Amino acid sequence: MPSMRAVMESRERAALARVEELRAELERVRAALADAEEVLIRRVIGLEEYLETLTQLGGRARRGFRAVRA
Repeated sequence: MPSMRAVMESRERAALARVEELRAELERVRAALADAEEVLIRRVIGLEEYLETLTQLGGRARRGFRAVRA
């Protein structure tokens, strides 16, 4: 039968290994989050630019339509 000290040391090593695994996973998740946030920022900017362009074109189209009717 293993000694209490050996059991406790074994549990400590297992806990340390789990902590190291989780730290590595945390780094992967942080990197994935940073990438996803960058994509989100680009998408938001793209949508804002698209809507701004539509607004500008819509105003021009209405002005052009009035000029043709007049």
